[in-house]
Amino acid sequence: MIFILISFFLCCHTSFGQHLSHNRSFPFIHETLGTQSVGTDPDDPAIWIHPNRSELSLIIGTDKTAMIGGLYVFNLNGTIVQHISNIDRPNNVDVEYGFRINTTHSIDLVVLTERIQKRLRIFSINMPTRQLYEIPVSNPHVFTDSSDEQAAPMGIGLYKRSNDGKIYAIVSRKSGPSRGYLGQYELVWSGQSIDLKFIRYFGDFQGLEIESVVVDDQLGFVYYSDEGYGIRKYNVDPSTNHIEQVGFINVTNLWQGDSEGLAVYKTSNTDGYLIITDQLANGSIFHFYERQGKNTYVMCISCNE
Repeated sequence: MIFILISFFLCCHTSFGQHLSHNRSFPFIHETLGTQSVGTDPDDPAIWIHPNRSELSLIIGTDKTAMIGGLYVFNLNGTIVQHISNIDRPNNVDVEYGFRINTTHSIDLVVLTERIQKRLRIFSINMPTRQLYEIPVSNPHVFTDSSDEQAAPMGIGLYKRSNDGKIYAIVSRKSGPSRGYLGQYELVWSGQSIDLKFIRYFGDFQGLEIESVVVDDQLGFVYYSDEGYGIRKYNVDPSTNHIEQVGFINVTNLWQGDSEGLAVYKTSNTDGYLIITDQLANGSIFHFYERQGKNTYVMCISCNE
């Protein structure tokens, strides 16, 4: 099984508004490249952008079969350049830039959820070699006051706070309460390892499960997919006085499949798009919302052509 790299080609028919029809014509997506096969169950990808030469950027994805899959790193030609094995059901992965380890040096991080072991695994990216190296985590477990599926991490989104450079992991779980479903943890450098410092639980839950999480660092919001119900939006800075939900995109009885994938596409520090996947077996639909303001709906694009 492979990860697909896609580009967007707009047909003459564009779709505005959320009313969907099985007979509606959508703009379509054209596959430009498929990666090398990862063998079993490819799931969540993230992209690391090289700071100086974009052609040297990397695609980082999970193959989530326990102890068989692992973390895969691809170049932009889709070739596997690294495989990290012995991960007990790697679920989701994210990338963040500029984790400060002293006053003059910082590193880029890759963090993934290891569901069966109920913990996070953290890697640094060596820029010259473009290889990942694991960083020890002194207390890697999350949701330590819960058990079974309520302690099993799934989705992850990393947040770098602009005013002080602190980096946080926003983690979802396989199952959880109706309030306080997400956990927020600060990543703290301790000299030779990283400590996970629990900050808070937040976020409502009403649907099937929560896996997809994405953070908009510049605008300070976290979005997550409450599957089967809608996309929830919260302030991501834990020092905020506004801890309740600040936005919601309804998908109940409007979409055809699961609202499973989320991404932020930035066209500037403040503008761009929030992209949400309506996951369908025979061709998913990508919904575009404005990144700024109240996330006004823009259009949708189908890959079923």
